[in-house]
Amino acid sequence: MRVVFMGTSAFAVRVLTELVEDEQLEILGVVTRPDRRAGRGLRPVSPPVCCEAKRLGLPVWQPERVNHPDFVGFLRSLQCDVIVVAAYGQILKRDLLSLPPLGCINVHASLLPQYRGPDPIRWTLLNGEEVTGVTIMLMDEGVDTGPILAQESLPILPKDTYASLTEKLGTLGGKLLREVLPAWKEGRIIPRPQEGEPSYAPVVEKEKARICWESPAWYIVRQVRAFFPSPGAYTFFAGKRLKILEASWEGSDGTPCSPGTIHHVEREKGIVVCAGEGLVAIHRLQPEGGRAMSSWEFVCGYRLSVGQRMGEEVR
Repeated sequence: MRVVFMGTSAFAVRVLTELVEDEQLEILGVVTRPDRRAGRGLRPVSPPVCCEAKRLGLPVWQPERVNHPDFVGFLRSLQCDVIVVAAYGQILKRDLLSLPPLGCINVHASLLPQYRGPDPIRWTLLNGEEVTGVTIMLMDEGVDTGPILAQESLPILPKDTYASLTEKLGTLGGKLLREVLPAWKEGRIIPRPQEGEPSYAPVVEKEKARICWESPAWYIVRQVRAFFPSPGAYTFFAGKRLKILEASWEGSDGTPCSPGTIHHVEREKGIVVCAGEGLVAIHRLQPEGGRAMSSWEFVCGYRLSVGQRMGEEVR
């Protein structure tokens, strides 16, 4: 089966990695987003899928507009059987959707119709879901509204983060897709419409990564998990940004404590901070301009004491 792959993110990398291992599939090439300038030097940075495709020796195309007639004509010349899409980042229009004989098939990181949109994994964690999954969908002109070819669920573990769920769901989606493609080609799958009330997962703004210590402890820990590793949930200490990499929460011991105040420090638990409800134990963190470290290393290397406050940004 001749396949053109479209994807951009780390989730798409896992899907692509699974597909290239299938000897029944011929990956003609990879379509991904153009390089973007980023960082202090504003140097061009390639999308994760671009880097992986080059490592695998696959042709890479990075059109600014995937629906431009010239690029659609180029794809038509490849005579692919199917286009596989995973977290690509552009909406495909009718001319492109109708191009391959087997259609355009999307791998989506949620159990549709829940969490339609570009950021399902992050919203799943922020909302405290206990189960997620992947959907293989025949694409239409809507946003994640097409009929379902297959779905598979996945439990969310208490320590799962955006990074770990991305890897798990991408791998799961790639394996499921390898089962779906031959069955779809042979007519053994009947697409079924999405059922139930949909929910939506727009791009989560980076401002949501800032910790508000008046929030409940359990929600702050959700933030830490949802924004790891990038951009990272963060607070401020002594006027400097402090990225929180790993944390857990527990109930209050009854001692009066203002949100953001350092309640106590332990070698095992780390820095324990009062929240609007309960306590947050910070296990790993990264100070501004520094390396990632355990909270105990931070305590030993920086001037920190019980009663100091986090969250106050000095301007």
